[in-house]
Amino acid sequence: MSDKIVSIEELTLQRFPETKDVSLKAWNAADEYLLEWISQQAISPNEQILIINDQFGALTCALSNYQTYYWTDSFLSKKAIGKNLKQNGLNLKNILHINQCKQVIPDKLIFDRVIIRIPKHNSLLGFQLKSLLPHINQKTTIIASGMTKEIHKSNLNLFESIIGETKTSLAKKKARLIFSQYSLNNQKSPHNQTIPESLQTNSAQYKLQQHGLTVIGLPGVFSRDSLDIGSRVLLQYMPITQPNQKLIDLGCGSGVLGTFAAKQNPEIEVTFTDESWLAVESAKRTFKANIDSTVDFFVTDVLEGLPNNSYDHILCNPPFHQQNVQTLSIANKMFKESAKKLKPSGELRVVANRHLKYRGYLNKYFSKVEVISKDPKFVVWLASGANF
Repeated sequence: MSDKIVSIEELTLQRFPETKDVSLKAWNAADEYLLEWISQQAISPNEQILIINDQFGALTCALSNYQTYYWTDSFLSKKAIGKNLKQNGLNLKNILHINQCKQVIPDKLIFDRVIIRIPKHNSLLGFQLKSLLPHINQKTTIIASGMTKEIHKSNLNLFESIIGETKTSLAKKKARLIFSQYSLNNQKSPHNQTIPESLQTNSAQYKLQQHGLTVIGLPGVFSRDSLDIGSRVLLQYMPITQPNQKLIDLGCGSGVLGTFAAKQNPEIEVTFTDESWLAVESAKRTFKANIDSTVDFFVTDVLEGLPNNSYDHILCNPPFHQQNVQTLSIANKMFKESAKKLKPSGELRVVANRHLKYRGYLNKYFSKVEVISKDPKFVVWLASGANF
């Protein structure tokens, strides 16, 4: 029994972005189940531990007394983990972040323990498991968790085919654990690649013939394999841009909207932003596949770090989920920050499902809000006259 694991009950944990919804916690039963199981194991003080997809830091904070690497594609998760470590006065020296797009794990490092929260997309899980292979062996303990509704046979098949023999626990509070044992057969596996190599072999590509675009999608990125309906609708209501105007593709995903805008008018200045490293890397690859020019790319929290009152157009297809939890707080922040970044004459275009109640949020930050689309399922909002 380890006495170095910090229990969730001892921690003060906050979601990020912060929410007033008291029903949304910074951890769930899957985190609790994982930590309960780990706390019953004998853990050496010298163990090298890797945590994958920790959303707000519950796992990283609990294991902060060990040499811990955390691997996340989310800038928001990285920010939440940092904030929660600091506000709990935990040891920051032991904690190292791994960028999804770069190889920062020492080549010969073998992890003693790998802890995984099941991500929303199997393409991301498969990429992560393949990238693990050079850094695990038969002595590595590999354990994953998720809510029962998040764990499917397809997840287990990925563990079986990439790692080795896999089994699951009984369900507890609607959560379940996955145990996977590394197979010696994987020593010569074609999946045994570094992170950049695995990223290259796990990308998807498709053509938008009507718009003359080639789209590159990396693992876990929204609309990785085909264009989503919302973006397809927004492409019909793009702004008419003037030379030297500045446009932001906010929450860019694979970069379709910004790339199409630049293709329509090569004389505009385009900026792509997303909180996902893999999304921004996808946008870079999509843009490079279509246009030979230089633009700006930022992995950031919405529009953090960009100048106020500086942009003419912002395009946005906002998420209304954070992992598997529905929330409008991210969209609200996107609208608020857009109002700050736009020039007085600037415009925000937002596409969304018709059932999402965005008008009230938009009216808080813009003096003029109107619907400019006629699609039966998706609405395109045009907001102007920022109130900042």
